[in-house]
Amino acid sequence: MVDFFGNGLCIHCHLAKNEIMDFSLFNEQTEEAWKAKDDNLQDELNRIFKKYPEKSHDDIVESYSWDLHLNQYKYPSLHRESLIITIYNFLENQLNSLCKIFYESIDNDLKLKDIHGQGVERALLFLTKVANIDFSTFGSELPVIKGVNLVRNVIVHNGAQLPGDSKSKVNMFVTNSEHLSGIEGGYINISPEFIGFFIGVLLEFFERLDHEVQKHIQAYNA
Repeated sequence: MVDFFGNGLCIHCHLAKNEIMDFSLFNEQTEEAWKAKDDNLQDELNRIFKKYPEKSHDDIVESYSWDLHLNQYKYPSLHRESLIITIYNFLENQLNSLCKIFYESIDNDLKLKDIHGQGVERALLFLTKVANIDFSTFGSELPVIKGVNLVRNVIVHNGAQLPGDSKSKVNMFVTNSEHLSGIEGGYINISPEFIGFFIGVLLEFFERLDHEVQKHIQAYNA
């Protein structure tokens, strides 16, 4: 008899959603902090403008250009790129952990490492083949997750620079994404709304996955 509470299966997705909400709060607070810092700098510039003639304003802005660049682009971009990597790593770890629980709960000799592939794709394949999780009922979550993995790989392995081929999968994903932009061979631009969007996708994903897990538990106990 398997104790699904003791091995964590019955609450695994619920705990994952709680962790994702922590990412959401961290993201919101960080984005607000950079916006507040930029607003303060803009207020400072406006006060300076009032003291000097308009013909001097361009020179004043030029003297603040690096600070403006840091507040408006560089630091927020670092934050968003880092969160994409961190959240995706979290997703992969949660799915791998779920696969481990299923392996220990099901009379099956097939381990995660025996499945072809790697990362999230391999975990999803394991859950389909071994745990009989039905992903056909899922909506747009899986295509988004797979697309974000492409973005993550570009950030990690190519310094956030997109490939030159317009038909590459990552370029096509960026082109079709509301909160991403960038041209072939250029650097990807991640809007302030993207992290919140991706977090929403993951919350829906784990909600649907939890439904499938509970179905497995109910079938076992029937």
